[in-house]
Amino acid sequence: MSTITTAEHWAAVEPVKRKHFGLGLKKGKRHFEKIFRVSQGTEPVRHAIEWAGTGQLVQKTENGNVTPLTIRQGTNKTWLYTVYAGSVTVSFELARDNKVRELGRVYETMGRSVACTPDYLAAQFLGRAFNSSYPATADGKELCATDHLIVGTAASTGSNELASPQALSETTLEDVYTQMLTMSASDGMIVDIKPEKLVVPAALANKAKKLTRTGKQLGSANNDPKVVGDDLELVVFPHLDAHSTTRFFVMTDWDLGGLFWEWDIKADTLTDQNINQLNKTSMTFFRARHGADDWRHIFGVAATG
Repeated sequence: MSTITTAEHWAAVEPVKRKHFGLGLKKGKRHFEKIFRVSQGTEPVRHAIEWAGTGQLVQKTENGNVTPLTIRQGTNKTWLYTVYAGSVTVSFELARDNKVRELGRVYETMGRSVACTPDYLAAQFLGRAFNSSYPATADGKELCATDHLIVGTAASTGSNELASPQALSETTLEDVYTQMLTMSASDGMIVDIKPEKLVVPAALANKAKKLTRTGKQLGSANNDPKVVGDDLELVVFPHLDAHSTTRFFVMTDWDLGGLFWEWDIKADTLTDQNINQLNKTSMTFFRARHGADDWRHIFGVAATG
């Protein structure tokens, strides 16, 4: 009987790794893709710069000169790619004894880890949305604030947060809608946006389902009609519960800016042998960046309960 070489020994493990790593990738649910605009990056550095004109045009009189526009540039914010990685080591004995089931579990876990990590990072980003220690926008403010800079007017009057925390309710959503529809663009004029998604932690899922599915006011004995909520797509983001069980967010339909996730490398694995131990270490990783191009895409409510 011929002896199996070490190279052949490890080569037999490789198909097991590829199969179960792929299964793990498929099992990882991706909530962040419903919240962030996901794309493949094309540049090494991503820039977010707000530009603003003077706002409303001025009437031109007959034979008179056109009033020149003043173009202002806001603060520049940049994002670089970051590598997120993890590794596992498989013993020579485990593979030699044909422990295929155990090997499959190891590599499936690797695949699931690389698939689920973006959700944890996205939840952490939203978890810091009201924390001034984590500036997330080009004006140096936290993601959700009441004093964002309006570039065209040089005034810190932009707001994508209610003035005081409120619990999730029809009244709260009405307040959010009103403020979103009167939000100022970079030039100081009303921005053309529409509330599109309601993002909630699992703790608020049941209440949010009622608010977004029924055509009547909750608890009303008079069958009074609702005026907001029905048109919102509900996104239940369980990873938010690790940061807050009461905060929620309303996203807009604005495609020009907002929360972004850019891939450089989606998911990959590398394997190398540890000569002294006859073991092999497999690493899984991805390279990406995420952030916010424009704070107007999201409205946050730091609810108290």
